Amino acid sequence: MRILLIHQNYPGQFRQLTPHLRARGHELVAICSHQRPLPEGPDLRVLRYAEPEPKGSPLWHEALERAKDVTRLCRQLDSEGWKPDRIAAHSGWGETLGLQEVWPGVPQILWPELWLKPEHMGYGVDALINAAPFEMQLEQLGRNSLTRAALSMASAWVVPTRHQAKSFPTDFQGQRMQVIHEGIDCQLACPKSHVSYEVRGIRIDRSVPTITFVNRQLERLRGFDTFMRSLPAIQQAHPTVRVLIVGDNEAGYGGGHPSGRPIKELMLEELSGQLDLQRIHFLGRIPHPYLLSLLQASWVHVYLSYPFILGWSLLEAMACGCCIVGSEGMPVGEVIHNGVEGLLVPINDPGRLAQRVLALLADPGLRQRFSEAAREAALAWDQSITLPRVTALLERAN
Repeated sequence: MRILLIHQNYPGQFRQLTPHLRARGHELVAICSHQRPLPEGPDLRVLRYAEPEPKGSPLWHEALERAKDVTRLCRQLDSEGWKPDRIAAHSGWGETLGLQEVWPGVPQILWPELWLKPEHMGYGVDALINAAPFEMQLEQLGRNSLTRAALSMASAWVVPTRHQAKSFPTDFQGQRMQVIHEGIDCQLACPKSHVSYEVRGIRIDRSVPTITFVNRQLERLRGFDTFMRSLPAIQQAHPTVRVLIVGDNEAGYGGGHPSGRPIKELMLEELSGQLDLQRIHFLGRIPHPYLLSLLQASWVHVYLSYPFILGWSLLEAMACGCCIVGSEGMPVGEVIHNGVEGLLVPINDPGRLAQRVLALLADPGLRQRFSEAAREAALAWDQSITLPRVTALLERAN
């Protein structure tokens, strides 16, 4: 079967799916807009288009530019005699809007992720945030309209969690809605008691009490400010604990601080004189094998979030057997139940967070119990379970 994969940041959600489909003998073509090196071969060809300019252009203008470029590449494929049997694509950037004009009978299976609402940006959830500004509501309306247009041409759509599925209006909740996670590799992400390695000049093993915090970007949407505000009390009460923080300093999903300054810079300024920076290590973005080793060495892992999408890093932390303190509510509550697979705290309560972390650092038996329960729960999200479900959806789509 010929399958076309479209994702501006390919492989993105298709990271695990691509090698699985290749192993099953399917012929793949991928379309993306970045220029990073990607593996190719006789069964995988990658076509690229240029990022729309300027980058800050209005949402629908950028979406139509992407649709135009992807459609051009699809016409090129069609002129070469290559026609897909299925199209799998992320719908969030408008890339699929013109596909029906090229191949009207080819089934499209789309990954829309989320139907955006103000609470996903913290409104009504974070007491520090006032009413959602009108400009943000218009932005969400535009993105949801883009999603509606894309899904109107799809045979099915896939979202990774029940929380994300429930965000969609009732008219999208029928049989075409499939809740299937991309899956994690629980053989790679697994407990390892004798882990030892070095990253950015820091020796990592399980001999030193370590707290970990991992996200793509260090932002308020993922509770970075709450985590930082919890550290003075933690460090004062525990003189040897080390803190390892993974993440970049760009705006992130939440759009950044109104001042334009990185939230890391603002937090270090606010907490000046209250932190022992010799025991706090900002690692930026690190290669995935190092990330797994960091999680394997962690004593307590902190994962906080507004009710947004569920990050892969939380599931991988669970699979590595991390003892987790997470934020109450969705999306964390879908995978961690308070007192079972970990402990949950309000996202805006650094004092409670510090208490929970310190209690776990002091109780190896409780850490072990949560570690084992988190690992067991993560196995349900293993790619050996999820990938066959996605593959079956693609192969039977009509």
